[in-house]
Amino acid sequence: MTQQQLLIGIGLFLAGVYVVSQFVRYPGQMFWKLAKSAVLGCLFVLAVNWIGGYFQFHLPFNPITALTAGFLGIPGVAALVVLKAWFI
Repeated sequence: MTQQQLLIGIGLFLAGVYVVSQFVRYPGQMFWKLAKSAVLGCLFVLAVNWIGGYFQFHLPFNPITALTAGFLGIPGVAALVVLKAWFI
């Protein structure tokens, strides 16, 4: 394992610990943020599928795509579209 991989692993571990600690500390607030992000992501994915219907393009509608679109917003939707177009 190289030093760079070790530093990336430590950074991801610390980010995960922070997210889990915030969820334990404020469970109600984190739940509503997660629910809001999921709903917003669902709307983004539905909008892409509605517009993509004219071009025979469809994003799968599942929790991963909805949360990705919800957390990252428009750049997340763009990333999903690029990944879908790239891996067809």
